[in-house]
Amino acid sequence: MSVVKSTEQLITFMRNWHKTIKSRDRIKSAVLREEVYAVLQAGDFLDDAWNGFLLLDARYDLLMGNVELAEEKLLRLQPDQLLDLQAFLYYCFTALVRFHRKEYLAAVDLFEKAESYMHAVEDEDEHAGLHYNKALQFYYLDINALSIFHLEKAIALYEQYPAYKLKVANCKSLQGLNQIDVREFEKAETNLTDALSIAGSAGQEDLAVVCHFNLGLMYHKQQTDAKGIPYLKQVIEHPDHPLYIQALYTLTRSLYILERTEEAERYYRTGIEVCEQKNNKEYYWQFTILWSKYIDYDSMNDVYGAAISYFKEHGLFHLMRIHASDYSQHLWDTQQTDKFAYYHKLSLSNEFQ
Repeated sequence: MSVVKSTEQLITFMRNWHKTIKSRDRIKSAVLREEVYAVLQAGDFLDDAWNGFLLLDARYDLLMGNVELAEEKLLRLQPDQLLDLQAFLYYCFTALVRFHRKEYLAAVDLFEKAESYMHAVEDEDEHAGLHYNKALQFYYLDINALSIFHLEKAIALYEQYPAYKLKVANCKSLQGLNQIDVREFEKAETNLTDALSIAGSAGQEDLAVVCHFNLGLMYHKQQTDAKGIPYLKQVIEHPDHPLYIQALYTLTRSLYILERTEEAERYYRTGIEVCEQKNNKEYYWQFTILWSKYIDYDSMNDVYGAAISYFKEHGLFHLMRIHASDYSQHLWDTQQTDKFAYYHKLSLSNEFQ
């Protein structure tokens, strides 16, 4: 371990830890955490140094998936008593907590508070990162124009530095998703294949999995499901990846659409089992909708009604709109006009969260 004799050396040490956290290297981040803590314990440092450690420790917890622990640590801090750079990080990290809880509008508000402390931030990586994170929230809020705007800002900053090519790839991957939503499929395919090429050349398996999923999703939304299935099957070879359940759902849906029912049912059962194990109600209801829509038609009214109510009650308005639109079309086709107006209105709702 490095010998740290001054606050300046400690700051450098902590910056290295922060960079390692942002690179998502869990093993090295864990080692550096212990080293930084040992240095602080052995020295005589001011509260500002301990505040810096607590901030980065919360960010480390987010990396490790410990959202509640991260929030608990952030709650110990008072942003008005922090240095400006620390206040910037405080609001960014608190926004990430909200993002992990799918409270996207609250996350945008916090990122905008962080922006007011941007004068204290010299690292352009942080400037670009703020744009990327705002773009991510706007994507999940279905505000594609603002997401595209912030991604263009982020890419322009990252492309100035060859070391940030993987971050450019992440931006291109998200930009591809925005372009899928606005049905600019050729642009989406270009961005996604560019991102996949960068990930492959850098040996970044995690990013490659993300790109495979996004390409599979693009072909699904383009109604060329057969082209997307090989990409989705590559994703589900990684059951610990955060996109595993989404890929499994999209794959199952694609197979039902292609009338490959027997194969679809195998993946459906796997999906339901995983959702029950992980108590993932969001995807449990989406898998259940697939079953009622393609297999157990008599259960459609009960399943759609319960699922859409769940999405509405839990602030999953994007899913509420998608499935209310699908269900209202079914009600119209089957002349169930007494329910049609309610679900059609939900499908047009402009609620964000």
